[in-house]
Amino acid sequence: MSSALPLVNRLARHDEQVLVSALAIRVPKTIGVRDLFDLAEALLAIPSIDHGLARLSKDELAQVAAGNPSSELLATCDVLLLGDPDHIFPEVSERASHWIAAVGVASALSSAEPHDGPSLANLDDAVAALHEGLVAVSLLDDLLTAVTHVPARVNGTGTLAKASAAHLEAVMPRSDTDLQSLVTWALNTPLMSIRLGTLRVVTQHMAEWEQMTTLERWLWLVATWRERIPSAGQQILSATVWTVEALEAAAERQLIVSHAWIMPALIEAVSTARVLGLVRDANVSPVALAALGDGAGDADHEHVRAYALDHAPAETETFIVQHDLSIIAPGPLSARVSARLRAMAHVESRGMASTFRISAESISRALATGDDGEALLAFLSEHSLTELPQNLVYLINDLAAKHGSVRVSRIAGRTMVEAATDQLAALLGVDSNVRHLQLAPTDVRTFATALEPRAVMSVLVEAGYPAVSADTSPGLEEVPEEAPDAALHALVTRLRERDEDIPMDASWLKRQLDLAIRNKQRVTVTVQMPDGERDFELEVTALANGRLRGRDLRGAVERTLPLALITAVSPAL
Repeated sequence: MSSALPLVNRLARHDEQVLVSALAIRVPKTIGVRDLFDLAEALLAIPSIDHGLARLSKDELAQVAAGNPSSELLATCDVLLLGDPDHIFPEVSERASHWIAAVGVASALSSAEPHDGPSLANLDDAVAALHEGLVAVSLLDDLLTAVTHVPARVNGTGTLAKASAAHLEAVMPRSDTDLQSLVTWALNTPLMSIRLGTLRVVTQHMAEWEQMTTLERWLWLVATWRERIPSAGQQILSATVWTVEALEAAAERQLIVSHAWIMPALIEAVSTARVLGLVRDANVSPVALAALGDGAGDADHEHVRAYALDHAPAETETFIVQHDLSIIAPGPLSARVSARLRAMAHVESRGMASTFRISAESISRALATGDDGEALLAFLSEHSLTELPQNLVYLINDLAAKHGSVRVSRIAGRTMVEAATDQLAALLGVDSNVRHLQLAPTDVRTFATALEPRAVMSVLVEAGYPAVSADTSPGLEEVPEEAPDAALHALVTRLRERDEDIPMDASWLKRQLDLAIRNKQRVTVTVQMPDGERDFELEVTALANGRLRGRDLRGAVERTLPLALITAVSPAL
C-alpha cells in the first residue's frame, strides 16, 4: 500500500527549512513535479529512498527493516522524510530489508570488524597543536580583514585566482599555514561566503566575531567544526584512526547503502582539525574527541573550555616599538590590541610572537578610516614597553597634519580628486605611481577619473598621499548571508502556494481519492452533514460523476458520498 497520501500530508505541514534540507539529501526527480502529490511519489521512488537510507548506519537500517525503530531513529527518519513521528513508511522498511539482506552474514558479525580508535597525541604535542591553532585563529582574522578591504576572486572550485592569491600573499603575514587552506577553512565557517565568484565577509557574523577574545574565537570555531560533521561522521571519527584509508574503510562498514556522500565531510573535518590544532602529525588531541563526545553536551563543552583555559598561553597587551618602525609582540596579543595595531601597521609574521611594521602608507590608511594622530600616538604609548622613537612621532604628526589635503568624491558618475594646494595638484599630475588612475584635470586643483572612489583611495594611500573620502568614511560593505539551496526553497514555496487551500480545494481532494483508489488504501473521509461533520473510514472503490463509492470498514456496507460534501481526506488510522 502506497505511503504517498500520509507523505503528502507531511510535506504540507513540515517545517520548510527541515523539508528543504531533507530534499537536498533525498534528491528526488523534480522535473514535471506539479504539486505535493508528484513530489511525494518522487520521494517514494527507490533511488530517492536509497539516498535517505544512505544516512543511516547498519544498526539503524536493521532496526528499520525489523520494524522496531527507537524514538530517536523515528525522529531521524521523519527529518529525512522516510516516515513520520509514529512510523516508518512501508516502502522504506522494505528497501532497508533489501540492503540488510544484501550485506550478508559475514559483514553482520561485528566481532570481525576492527575497533582501533584514533591515535592520541601526548600532552606536550596536544598543547603545541593548540598553540598553533590559536595562531591560525589570528591568521584567519587577518584574512577576513584583508578580504574586507579588497575582495578576492575565486574559481568554481573555491580556489583563489592567481591575481587574488598574489595580492593576499603580499598583504598577509608570513606563516606556516598555506593560504589556500586558510581560505578553505574560512569558507567552512559562517564568517565568509562566495558571491558571484568573489570572497565576501558575512557582516552579521563578523559583528559577533569582533567582540570575542582569541580563545573565545577558537572555542567557537571548534563548535562550528563539530556542527558541520554529520552525526555518522562524528561517530566514525570518534572510533577510527584519522587517515583517509581508515576513515573510508570505517565508513564503508557503517554506511552499507553508500558511504561516498560522507567522505568529503570526513576529509574536510580532518583538514580543518589540523588547522585548528586538534591534530598533531597523525595523532589526535584528546580535546578533539571531547568535542565529538556523545551529543557534545554541557559536560563535553566544559571539558573543551577547561582544556583550552589550562593550556592556552597567556595573552599580552604590550609590545616593543623599535627605531626601524617595526613592532614586536613578545607573546600572543589580545584580539583587541592585535586588531587596533593591524589597523595602523602591516602584519609581517604571526606566531607566539608576532611582528608588525609601521609605514607612511599604514598610517595614512589608519587616518583614512577616521583615526587621528593623537589617538594613534596615545594607543602606541599606552601599550609600548619602550619609549616611542622620535622618527615615528614625527611621521605620525606630519601625516596627520596633511591628512585630508587630497579629497576623493563621486560627482555625476565620475570620481573627483581634489588637492588642497597648487603644489600638491602639480605633483599628482606627474606622479608615475598614480598614472594608471588616468587623472584628467578639470581645473587647477581638481582631477576626474572613471575608476570607483574606493579603488582611487586605495591607490592614493598606497602612493603616500593623505587622501580622504569626501562622501562617507570607508566601512564594511553589508553582505547578507546567502540562503543555501535557494532552488529547493523556491520549489517548496511554489508547491505550497499552489496547494495552500488543501482542505477546501475539490481538485486536491479528488487527487487524494484517486491515489487512494489506485493504491487500494483505506482512508478517513470527513463529510459535511446537516447536523455537522462526520468521519467515515472507507476502502474507496470508485470516483465518478461527482460521487465517491467505497466500503465502510466500520459498518460493512457500501456507501456513496457526494464529492461536494467531502471536506477532508486522511489515511485511516
